[in-house]
Amino acid sequence: MRNINALTIIISNAGDDTLSIINMISLREVAKIFLKKSFGSHHVVEDLCSKFLYISNPYNSSVCKYDLILDMIIDTVYVGSNPCHLVLNKKNGSLYVANEDSNSISVVDAKKMILQAQIPVGEMPHDVKLNRDGSLLFVCNFKTNTLSVINTVTNQRERNIYVNQNPYHMRLNRDGKSLYIVNTNFSSLRKGSITILDTKELKIQDKIEIGKTPMDVTYGLNKDHLYITDMELNVVYILDRKDRRIIDSIRVGKMPLGIEVDSRNKYLLTTNIGDNTVSIIDLKRFYLVKNIKVGKEPTGILCI
Repeated sequence: MRNINALTIIISNAGDDTLSIINMISLREVAKIFLKKSFGSHHVVEDLCSKFLYISNPYNSSVCKYDLILDMIIDTVYVGSNPCHLVLNKKNGSLYVANEDSNSISVVDAKKMILQAQIPVGEMPHDVKLNRDGSLLFVCNFKTNTLSVINTVTNQRERNIYVNQNPYHMRLNRDGKSLYIVNTNFSSLRKGSITILDTKELKIQDKIEIGKTPMDVTYGLNKDHLYITDMELNVVYILDRKDRRIIDSIRVGKMPLGIEVDSRNKYLLTTNIGDNTVSIIDLKRFYLVKNIKVGKEPTGILCI
């Protein structure tokens, strides 16, 4: 049985098919879960009672269910090609999985691990997020520069919204009224940006240029401050949304990708795929506490 609690962070390591368990008191990796070879485990979410983990595995087009009490994989379901991000709907018990290479969303019964539906979306869907009541699913389509909006009752796509170039990751704000979409950039000719969408009207509120290659976004104690990873410059920015400008930045590990705030709102964490570390940042004073070595190519962050 794994000792998983509110002081635990779980990191998915795509390069060696493992999950790293980090204790947020000692700030070190205390255990590692070894999954099956050639999974490429990209993203992980938990169930409502923190008994099960659901893990997307791009290399074999599956999602597996890991029992934290039995300490083993207990079920696997095959979805679309190259499943990346997933989200669990607390309202209906369904998992929604973005399949980047088959341009679809798989709907999976999380309890029975049965595929319920395949929903076509735009090209290269990568990230998925639910609105606050679970009635709508938002999907970032990287190649078609759109956001698909899916009704989770009917499993039908209702809208496709242009949200600027290369939407990759996104974050719903605290009250659920705005969606922050990261428009990443793999060209030296232009900057990346953050697109802000009104989730009720489904209209773009703002677009703010930022950095070189922004990858992910989150927020902390100050509702007007966004924290954004930049993979090319190896930094995390603080963006003041009201003033529309960067007010601070800090260097982290190499090629930072994912970003999350821990459950106590004390630390900011980034996964750094360039040097296989997780950076721990003091959220209040905004300084780098330490870099923790984890598995190869850390991607997803789960704060219990």
